[in-house]
Amino acid sequence: MKQAILDAVIEVLETELARQMTANAQSNAGAAFSAANADKQRDTTGFEAAHLARGYAQHALDLRHRIDELKAMQVEDFTGQEIDVGAIVEVGMDGEVDSYMLLNCGGGTEVEIEGKTVTVITPESPLGSKLMGNIEAGFVQLPSGLEGIILEVY
Repeated sequence: MKQAILDAVIEVLETELARQMTANAQSNAGAAFSAANADKQRDTTGFEAAHLARGYAQHALDLRHRIDELKAMQVEDFTGQEIDVGAIVEVGMDGEVDSYMLLNCGGGTEVEIEGKTVTVITPESPLGSKLMGNIEAGFVQLPSGLEGIILEVY
């Protein structure tokens, strides 16, 4: 199941990458058109579009790098071990059980596998930082004051 979750996350991120590439192409086209058709000396539309295109391109490169890292990631079992990147953790909070997968990117991405919703969190997130290094049956307390118990780690 863990590999299926990882594959689904990669698919979501690749869709986002395609969206970023389209946005970059549109910004580049806008920059070229605006620069060539500036109405006044101080018309900065072309400059702004070029700046936006550069941001989209940088984000796309970063996302491509992260996707490649996820594709190369070895799936391992964390049963009985400290929680680390790659672990799936089930946490009980406020009477509900939520499933999380710790990954270095894709925080906030939700995927549904075998009828179970799994949310990606990163080690830098408030919950991710509390889970890292913790163990099954451990307690977590978020800065918001919400408390939970780690029910399962795999």
